[in-house]
Amino acid sequence: MLSLLARLDRGEFQPALAAPAALLDSISKEPPLQGVPTFSAAASSWLDWREVRALARAIRSFRPDIVNPHLFRATLVAAPLAKWLGVPSVVETYHGREAWRHGPFRGTFLVDRMVSRYVDRIVAVSQAAKDFLVRRKRIPAEKIVVVPNGRDLSAFRPGCGGADARRELRLTPETPILGIVGRLEEQKGHRYALEAFARVVQDFPYAKLLIVGEGSLRQTLEHQAWELGVRDSVLFTGFRNDMPRLLDAIDIVVLPSLYEGMPLTAIEAAAMAKPVVATAVDGTTEVVADGDTGALVPSGDVGAMTDAIRRLLADPVHRRNLGKRGRQRALQHFSITASVASAAEVYRHAS
Repeated sequence: MLSLLARLDRGEFQPALAAPAALLDSISKEPPLQGVPTFSAAASSWLDWREVRALARAIRSFRPDIVNPHLFRATLVAAPLAKWLGVPSVVETYHGREAWRHGPFRGTFLVDRMVSRYVDRIVAVSQAAKDFLVRRKRIPAEKIVVVPNGRDLSAFRPGCGGADARRELRLTPETPILGIVGRLEEQKGHRYALEAFARVVQDFPYAKLLIVGEGSLRQTLEHQAWELGVRDSVLFTGFRNDMPRLLDAIDIVVLPSLYEGMPLTAIEAAAMAKPVVATAVDGTTEVVADGDTGALVPSGDVGAMTDAIRRLLADPVHRRNLGKRGRQRALQHFSITASVASAAEVYRHAS
């Protein structure tokens, strides 16, 4: 979202942002928001009438030609509301399947099909996301366009500060470091990676695992690390805003997610020439090329994840070759310039 705000041609597009107050506060000093009107609204349910009213005020105030909600709950409110308030076009950005959507009612996606009547175009962030929309939600394929997540990779340069980051973390240059980057939530599958790591250290006792990020499962994961006997080998760094330096310090990035749209962490890791061991879910398979830039394993398969990590730790030359090819792939296929240009084209046709 910030990348779009920063790079859309202001001579052609005039953007505004409606988002929850906490999010607006956290990004208020970001350069892309300078001069962009912002509106506090956290409408994710029609039952929260105060937030729905706040979003309605924002739409009436800005009078947009296009409203672009992200994720299902936002679309559930924003798409019908925008149309009822006379907005000409609604473009939904769909980030991937929602694992919580199951059961006799939720699993039918009936509500999604009803709400899609108010959506003119759907941007899927991966081919896997589009396939899910068509196959499971039964959304017409012609309504969907794939715009892969892009990333500003200019700061992700191998050698940009990994040695300093290791010193700050009190880790030697020889220490094998695995890293997981992401929210500490069930979707990200940290518990499986911890189980795999507990097996890995039996063969690589000096290995360390960095868990980067915050979330509701932090205490649970810390307790799991104690129970597995690896707490002293696991570093919970919390949220970090120096990801290029941290990725530069890591030898292997692990992405144990149960589901993903288009994983930006895998793109950033590849740009830093780091091999990725990831679960073969959704858009991840479009970023990580098994055997060429990393290793793909079944979701929740601790044994397969353990074996893949062990093989890479045992073969530094192979790791470096995977990383080199991963960087080439990331720069070629996942640039933010191409992503923003594609998004702009969607907006042009929608308006």
